Amino acid sequence: MSVLWAGLLLGALSAGLTYGMSLNGQLAAIAGGSAAALTWLGCAVLIFLDSPS
Repeated sequence: MSVLWAGLLLGALSAGLTYGMSLNGQLAAIAGGSAAALTWLGCAVLIFLDSPS
């Protein structure tokens, strides 16, 4: 699974669960965007640390 799809999937899952629990669209958007961005950042850090120096 590519990093892009993993971030989008986790972001959508996080946003959906947040909206389902709070019924607040703005909070769900923030949670989804944060989850996607942190997934991409985490994968980028792993790729950077795994690359040969």
